[in-house]
Amino acid sequence: MPHMRQIPAALLVVAVSACGGEAREAADVGPAATAQTPRGAPTYARDVAPIIHANCSVCHHEGGPGPFALIDYDDVSDHAEQIVEVTHSGFMPPWLPREGFGSFVGERRLSSADKQTLAAWVEGGRLPGDLARAPEPPSFTHGWQLGPPDLELEAEAAFELPADGTDVYRNFVIAVPPGPARFVKTVELQPGAQQVVHHAVMRVDVSGEARRLDEADAAPGFDGMVFGGAKMPGGRFVGWTPGKAPEPGSDDRSWQLAGGSDLVVQVHMRPSGKPELIRPKVGLHFASHPPTKAALAMELSSTSLDIAPGDGDYRVTDTFVLPADVRVLSVYPHAHYIGKQLEGFATLPDGSKRWLIKIDDWDFDWQDQYRFERPIALPKGSVITMDFRYDNSAENPRNPSSPPRRVVFGPNSTDEMAELILEFEPVNPAELRVLDDAFMAKWLSGQIEGARRRVAEQPRSADALANLGALLARASRAEEAKASYEASLALNDDAGVRVDLALVSIALADPEGAEAQLDAALRLDPSHARAHLVRGNRQRLAGNFAGAVASYKRVIAADPEQVEAHNNLGVTYEKLGQPTRAVEAFARAVELAPGRALFRENHGRALEATHAYTEALAAYSAALERNARSIKAMRGVAWILATHPDPAIRDPQQALRVAEAAGRMTSFRSPEVVEALAAGLAASGRFEPASEAIGRALELARAAKRADLVERYKGHARLFETNQAIVLGGS
Repeated sequence: MPHMRQIPAALLVVAVSACGGEAREAADVGPAATAQTPRGAPTYARDVAPIIHANCSVCHHEGGPGPFALIDYDDVSDHAEQIVEVTHSGFMPPWLPREGFGSFVGERRLSSADKQTLAAWVEGGRLPGDLARAPEPPSFTHGWQLGPPDLELEAEAAFELPADGTDVYRNFVIAVPPGPARFVKTVELQPGAQQVVHHAVMRVDVSGEARRLDEADAAPGFDGMVFGGAKMPGGRFVGWTPGKAPEPGSDDRSWQLAGGSDLVVQVHMRPSGKPELIRPKVGLHFASHPPTKAALAMELSSTSLDIAPGDGDYRVTDTFVLPADVRVLSVYPHAHYIGKQLEGFATLPDGSKRWLIKIDDWDFDWQDQYRFERPIALPKGSVITMDFRYDNSAENPRNPSSPPRRVVFGPNSTDEMAELILEFEPVNPAELRVLDDAFMAKWLSGQIEGARRRVAEQPRSADALANLGALLARASRAEEAKASYEASLALNDDAGVRVDLALVSIALADPEGAEAQLDAALRLDPSHARAHLVRGNRQRLAGNFAGAVASYKRVIAADPEQVEAHNNLGVTYEKLGQPTRAVEAFARAVELAPGRALFRENHGRALEATHAYTEALAAYSAALERNARSIKAMRGVAWILATHPDPAIRDPQQALRVAEAAGRMTSFRSPEVVEALAAGLAASGRFEPASEAIGRALELARAAKRADLVERYKGHARLFETNQAIVLGGS
């Protein structure tokens, strides 16, 4: 019977009376009545304790989210009338899904017989029975429920939640220590001060954006419902709600965590009348091997919510057509206070209906992620539907406004939301990208629809028009984006919008228009970092490397942490034949965004060009730790292991394994990968297959019109003909 929040006033009266003299008197006379217990009359020891221990004690114990303990006879007797009241009404234990509409892990339900037993026990005088024979109370770990984690992390500082005010969404950025990537089997969250935490969600950021937002905010973390670039790790939903048992996870469904990345724990808090310090902890349990099952999370949603006061049956829906066969692992419905009935189901291609979840009496205080006991198989072409209803009438006892007021979409608890988050696995892992692209297209469509509504409501809002333009641009609807940006600029001339319009002009093959917009942006703000970045990128692509270097340096002067500028400056130095400077630029990009594999790949390439082979090998290996499918990093590792001048570092067999894996991933069509394979073969003394491999690489280089590679591969071929391996720094 987890945490009893917002118990109706009538039940609180019962709870007070149950803690008074009447309850204690009954408890005191109970043992004397034991010998006279009628046969079959319920007793605590024989009948009630098993029900309480199985369903209530999990939250109602010392240190748990429940407001009082329900562990022994005295605990339960003191709250007996209240227990009967809340279990009979269905208020406790908190379990929202309707029976028969989905089978979930950890269901919390009392049978009719259990409820009758509790009522009969109270009516019969709360008889203790033979307490010596009562089952042992469950024991609870006050720390980590899954045992000591492999890695325990904690927010750097606590955030002080004020005593009063509105709901707070706070994002705590927790650094993952540098080091090799590991695979996470499961995560246990301890959000802190459970009595004020409504729920918590964790995501992972490799971009560094969340940390920059954190540093820009004076208090620990940063505010709002945005995650600052953090994403669901490996398509897995990681969250905490009161009473939810942590998911044990599995090695097959693990996800990769890069050293140097950031965890972002978003905590939804509600003031309790006194200040509270919130400092989340994260316990990570690692898997023994990489995942074998790819996953993806997506959501059905609606931002069109606009519920008039008094409307007792407002409805929103959303649908999605599956482009591939999937297995649904979990479902997470989300609404706020005036949510009434929440449904999620799939209509299969044959017209049959498959329920995912049905909640007839939504309760905002007890939202949860529901994991299916067995994944739900849905074939391609199935239509997933979200169908939510809301009650904004005075008759709704959970309505926070009296009298009811207009409620619209928004992040605050007194706003409303409609989300159905689903966790999928594609039946064919190769179709993960198909699902991801379809989900993104759907998400963009919904966002554009919402942005258009905001423009209709605020036609003179330059920000609303600019936001619509950004979404249209992201959806590759360049003409529409241009019109929206121009409408925004007509209301407010803004340097950032000018830069956005420049990018749209590039997409529309209008370079002159793009340059005009960049000029206008820099007239408005001569130090506008993004304007200089876009100009630098254009100069670099046009071969104006000196101009690009100057532009990137202007970016860095305006914003020293603009990571793309450091990376692109490194690329430009490579074009200028200045690898030492490239190494410095890439190293700074790695420092700013240690989780980005691309920057480590580039760093490795520049180090290789300066003949710092050991350091290059480390950089390539670090890139692979962050992206196990990075072809460039695999090529770098294989090449250096095959050709390193130090025999103690050279490892031809490992070089071959990595090169062959990269070759299979590229169908052996990358000349650089085939070159690394040839080098590994030669280093192993297998010169005939090495000659064949370098011949294949030569064909690929000629087809790609890579004259630089052609001459290089001819030199390799001559070495192999004389039974010589490639040794960097040697002949």
